[in-house]
Parts: sequence; structure tokens; C-alpha cells
Amino acid sequence: MPSDSKQPKKVVAYEYSVGNTSYLTEGGPISEISAYHINSRATRVWLVREIIPNSTPLAVKDEYRVLKDVWFDSGAKLEMDISNDIFGRLKESDNKNGTTDESEARDYFMKFEHDEFVGMDGTPDVSFELPKGY
Repeated sequence: MPSDSKQPKKVVAYEYSVGNTSYLTEGGPISEISAYHINSRATRVWLVREIIPNSTPLAVKDEYRVLKDVWFDSGAKLEMDISNDIFGRLKESDNKNGTTDESEARDYFMKFEHDEFVGMDGTPDVSFELPKGY
């Protein structure tokens, strides 16, 4: 059957809601290699754009973001919390030693806008323990 070039191209996209903001994926994942391993965190990294609330038809903002979707085990710390711990310790050291390591180190770390556990009925959706051998 000949293709009709006037028909819009169908594209699969996913909507992620984080906090009070929704994002739409663009294209395939930037990375998903660990998503296919049973003993991994099933990490996928996406290029996304923020959805403009109440837009009809659906519209997105121009600025791109990176969204990381990870399956956590119970007791795991969010990456933003780990990052804040690192910067907090550097700041304490700077105050004690008169250095500026904390502000200089920020250029080498990802900036977080949101970081949260996905929940179901108010309970974080996490694994209770990692598979043996992980």
C-alpha cells in the first residue's frame, strides 16, 4: 500500500509527572541499557520538555531537560539527598578551613529540579531488597 506523505507521522511519547510538573519524552531513551537486566535498577534516561498546563492541543515549552527514571530498593536515598549531603559536608569543611571547595564543586555536579519516589496510594513504590548477587 503506498504511503500518504500528508499523514502525520505517529510517534510514541511518554508523560512523566514529577511533583506538580509534567514532562513529555522526545524520541527514544538517551540510555536504557540497564533496563533489560533483572538485577538492575531498570534505569532509563530521557530527553524531555515540560508540558504547558491546560494546553489544547498539547503543547510543550522550548527548553529541554533530562529525566532519569530509576527503580529503587527500600531504604535507598534519592540522588538529590546524596548530592545535598556532599555539598553540606564540603560547606562545613569550607567554614572550618576557609576554603571554597563547595562552590567550586557545584560546576561538576548535575543540578536537580525534582527528585522523588513514585508512589501508589501514598506509599513509595520500591523493591524491598535487591536480588541475590547484586
